Amino acid sequence: MKSNRYLLALLLTAAVTAFWFFGRPISTNQMGNSANALTSEILALGPRPPGSVALNQVRSLLSKELVANGWVVELQEFERDTSVGKIKFANLRARFQVKDQDPWQRKIDGLLCAHVDSKLFKDKVFHGADDAASACAALVVIAKHLAIHKPEQAAKLELVFFDGEEAFAENMTTLDGLYGSRHYANTWRTRNDKPKFGILLDMIGHKNLKIRIPTDSPKHLADLMFSIAEKQKVGSHYGIAAGTIMDDHVPLNLIGIPTLDIIGDFSRTRWWHTPGDNADIISADSLNISIGVTLGMLDELLSEK
Repeated sequence: MKSNRYLLALLLTAAVTAFWFFGRPISTNQMGNSANALTSEILALGPRPPGSVALNQVRSLLSKELVANGWVVELQEFERDTSVGKIKFANLRARFQVKDQDPWQRKIDGLLCAHVDSKLFKDKVFHGADDAASACAALVVIAKHLAIHKPEQAAKLELVFFDGEEAFAENMTTLDGLYGSRHYANTWRTRNDKPKFGILLDMIGHKNLKIRIPTDSPKHLADLMFSIAEKQKVGSHYGIAAGTIMDDHVPLNLIGIPTLDIIGDFSRTRWWHTPGDNADIISADSLNISIGVTLGMLDELLSEK
């Protein structure tokens, strides 16, 4: 009897171990931790308003990470008159390298975007940890994951890190802010091979994550986001804002690329556009959630049907 009990215990232990390793869903936990670490690296370079040395350093950091994982990067440079004078901007674009193909001539199905600049303040130090260093870090981590595990999806995407999202005045207007996304959208305006969708990430890494998408979001993308969030049992973190939101999705929607702004509920935070938007408010768990939902959406949007 003792030997039978011992054998039964071994079998039970093996069954539990097998479930632990093979029965659990794939976790994005490591990706959340990686995104959190990269966010800290970005913040260590200091405030990064357009035209700053720090912003150039951040673009170099992101480029290095992407190139190391098979992505090809390109700077889209342009200059604009602003309320603080002429500013040189640069969007960072990236596409996945496929053998014997020019990635910039290949048709793509989707855009994955974030803004890379932090708002310029004359009277305070603003690092923009969640607005939007965390989103840039999440994009890089997603890009690495796709390159390794789903290169066929990576080949259908373009990553864009927009410069000049923030206004130079206190509040954004139709003329001040969204410099990078407006310039980028104009390059697609008259083309017949526009991407089918865009996903914009902004303020997606804060503790006690609360995502509130704009009321005028493309319905099919909003429905998909909510569906994926429910499937992943994180639906309580996702909702709809009280109104429309001026963000980098707007120029893309206006030229015919339906784009969803997955954005944190900045209207109910004390840290938005303050020095409180620092590394202390960033959570690897929140980044896990945001990365997981984004990957789930990409699985649906980029699947072969």
